[in-house]
Amino acid sequence: VNSHQHLLKIASYADGAKSRGIALATGGNACIDPASGAGWFFQPTIFDAVPADDALIEEEIFGPVLAVQVADDADHAVALANGTQFGLVAGIYTSDFAAAHRMARDIDAGQIFVNEYFTGGILAPFGGNKKSGIGREKGIQALRNYCKVKTITARIAGHDR
Repeated sequence: VNSHQHLLKIASYADGAKSRGIALATGGNACIDPASGAGWFFQPTIFDAVPADDALIEEEIFGPVLAVQVADDADHAVALANGTQFGLVAGIYTSDFAAAHRMARDIDAGQIFVNEYFTGGILAPFGGNKKSGIGREKGIQALRNYCKVKTITARIAGHDR
């Protein structure tokens, strides 16, 4: 990670989840580079069956921490995905492309990946919805971030409409 302070922040999320009894599937600890004995590294971490109101779901950690939620069906999965204040990226993995299309339409996220991750490319706009991101990057959408649209109407004396 980019700083010791951020490493401690990630560790506090993992430690908090463990103390709340959330099942840890793997990782969950800071580690050092074995070659140098130094560095700000955190193990890839997966927590399982995380409640929808937990900090792992409700806050952006910006670290290698994955919070898995269990959905009963596709509609429940969409509700879980939309049940947070963020909407940067969502991933859908299924063999039912019609279901994936419906879910992608209904999930409020800036990017949706189906059966893969990050196939965007330089021309595909990137950015989040809700409290994620600050607009769109890449593509024509990024240029629109630098524009401010204004409409001005006026009646000029002596001119017919």
